[in-house]
Amino acid sequence: MGPSEKTFNQVKSILNKLDSSIDQLRQRRTAPSAPASTPAPLPAPARPGTNNNGFGRATPIPPRND
Repeated sequence: MGPSEKTFNQVKSILNKLDSSIDQLRQRRTAPSAPASTPAPLPAPARPGTNNNGFGRATPIPPRND
């Protein structure tokens, strides 16, 4: 015994809504947008050995001399 007509129509309706949502999002992504403003300048790269924010690259733990 398969799904009832009501269940089938509900699933079909949900899938149609998803399809239309996907189509709308695709149109927004591919539509030409307003001219972008000048992007913010990138921060200057940190010099090796400096750590301005408390975070940085991991450094190896030196071997123990026991």
